[in-house]
Amino acid sequence: MSARSPAKVLSARPPRAGESAATASPMSPGVTAREAYRLSRIQAEGWNAAHRIAASTLDGPDGMQIEPLNPYAADPERIRWSAGFTSAIAS
Repeated sequence: MSARSPAKVLSARPPRAGESAATASPMSPGVTAREAYRLSRIQAEGWNAAHRIAASTLDGPDGMQIEPLNPYAADPERIRWSAGFTSAIAS
C-alpha cells in the first residue's frame, strides 16, 4: 500500500501592490457570489474601454482624464470600472 500525500488546499491570495480591498479578491466578506460576478464584469468593462481608446490620447493612469469616461455614478461600481481601466492602461 502506498502512502498518499494530503490534498493541497489553496488559500486566497493576498492583495498585490496597488490593489485595494475592492479589487483584491472577487469574494470580499459580505458579498454574494452573484454580486462578486457582477462587479467583475464591471471591472472588465473598464478594461475593455481602455483598450478601445488610443493610448496616445491618455498621458497615463491620470484620474482627471479617466473619471469623465466612467459611466457609473456610485461606488462600488465606479471603483471597479476605474480599477479595470487603470490596470489596462498601466500594462
